[in-house]
This record gives sequence, structure tokens and C-alpha cells, in this order.
Amino acid sequence: MNGIILYGSHYGAAQQYAQALEERTGLPAVSWEEVRDFGPFDTIVYIGSLYAGRTTGLAKTARRLPTDHPFRLLVATVGLVDPDDEDNLLRIREALAKELSPGIFVRTTHVHLRGAIDYAKLSLKHRVMMKGFCAMLRRTPEEARSEDTQAILDSYGGAVNYIDFDTLAPIQEWLARE
Repeated sequence: MNGIILYGSHYGAAQQYAQALEERTGLPAVSWEEVRDFGPFDTIVYIGSLYAGRTTGLAKTARRLPTDHPFRLLVATVGLVDPDDEDNLLRIREALAKELSPGIFVRTTHVHLRGAIDYAKLSLKHRVMMKGFCAMLRRTPEEARSEDTQAILDSYGGAVNYIDFDTLAPIQEWLARE
């Protein structure tokens, strides 16, 4: 296998997962911006942070993927929502379907990993986005809020870290299958 791990990360969670996967597999982990030619690779793992329904760097990377090359692709999104919630996974997959061409989307394996947020490290743009998002979430009556919604509201202005490197196991298993 000639594989690579790409990551798109703003604040480090996706990069941490990529580097941990590199240590476990020996595949190189590099930023999505560093690779222009995907011809040499038959296996690509893309680990990208989720922001406002987009996976950092994925759409731009997908446009550079060769359409006539039979590579395997796994996309692992990194976000705050619980991956065990089917509604969350459905929304993430719908967002991925908008970022990947239909031909690539149908042959892509999808995994969701939990990330982290530290409001003290957010850019002004992302702080404003989160302020607006949380204001919208607060309009939901408390009894109607999901656990994820309440967790986001509870963490607002602080820091929370859900990173768990053991959740890389399904990706490692996928890589072991050729």
C-alpha cells in the first residue's frame, strides 16, 4: 500500500489525530495544503475539522483527486458532536455529500471523531460564529435540547476536549484491509 494521511485543522484536534494515526501506521501525515499530486497514492485518509458544516480543506482536496485513479478514500471528520447519535451522523454525511463529487462520495468510507474547543484560542471570526450559534441554540427550550446542544451551551466561553485516540481503531482496521 502506498498511502498518506492528510489533515485539515484550524486549532489542532484533526492534526493530533493525524499524527497519532501516523505513529500507529507508519503512513506520513501532512497538511492537505502540502500535497498536489495524488497519483502515487492508492490509499488516502483525510482527517478534517468540522466548521459550520464544512470539513477544513476537503472540498479543495477533492477537486484535485484524480477521477481516473482507483484510490481508496476514508474521510474522518472531527467535531464536537457525539458520533453515536444517528441524527448527527446523517447531518455530517449530508455535508460531506456537498463537498465531494457523487462519484467520490459513494466510494468513500466515513468516520466521525470527537474534537475539542477552547474559546480562548478561537479566531475572532470563529468566536463570532459560535456566539451566534449558541444564541440560536439558547432559543430551544431546555427540555427540547439534545445532550450535544446542552454540552455546547455549557462549554461556551470555556474549553472542552473529547479527543480519544482509541477511536482511531476503525481507521486502522480499514487501512489493514486492502
